[in-house]
Amino acid sequence: MFRLVRNKALRVKNVLWQEKYIEAMLEFDERELSAKIAAAKKAIDQRIGELNRSDEDSEEERWALSDALRGLHVLAQAECQGPRSSMLDKRQRLEAS
Repeated sequence: MFRLVRNKALRVKNVLWQEKYIEAMLEFDERELSAKIAAAKKAIDQRIGELNRSDEDSEEERWALSDALRGLHVLAQAECQGPRSSMLDKRQRLEAS
């Protein structure tokens, strides 16, 4: 997979973490969400380990990995507040009707 970063092509060898991250971020089923978050975090941790053991120039990917971990943290926090957000959604629907 190639992606353009700062006007240069970056070759990403391990895209599993990206796939797992996207799956977690797009999950709507609350019963599946925590498992998807855990799988994404595991894949990200594995990729960070790979980068630490290699000599790859990976500054951009390291930034992306860090951003992904922050995104998963926010998603996990929102999941913990599920009942409150569900009540808000119901109230918003009632107010809109």
